[in-house]
Parts: sequence; structure tokens; C-alpha cells
Amino acid sequence: MILSGTREAVLLSVQRIDIHGTIFYDVTFHHTGETQPIRARIGAESVYPNPQPGDQVLVSYVVGVVTNITPRPS
Repeated sequence: MILSGTREAVLLSVQRIDIHGTIFYDVTFHHTGETQPIRARIGAESVYPNPQPGDQVLVSYVVGVVTNITPRPS
């Protein structure tokens, strides 16, 4: 488990959910070079628009909690 920092990953699944009018994403991903899937729920404000399975991303952590997901630069 990463405590703080950013790691490369690939999105495996993305589910947009609405909880009492607030949008979240349930995402499953694995870090580049690893096969263990990781699940996280993150607010829509912390994810780029229209995330899709297969996207190459950067996942940011603070104290082991996913805080941001951005597209990986080409």
C-alpha cells in the first residue's frame, strides 16, 4: 500500500453513482506492473471528465487513501 504520492495505473471498471444528489465514482484499477485490483470511491470533483475502463491514469494518495485520478500524459 502506498501512503502518499502518485502512481501509474489502468482503470479496470468505472461506475458513476449518485448518493443523495452527490456524484461519486466507484473505480477499480491496478497499478502498472501489478495485477492486484484496487477499489476506491472518489468524488466526481477529483476525477477527470468521463473516465473509462482501459484508461491509463495517475492515482494520487494521501495516507493510503485515493485523493485524485488524472489522465496519464502521453
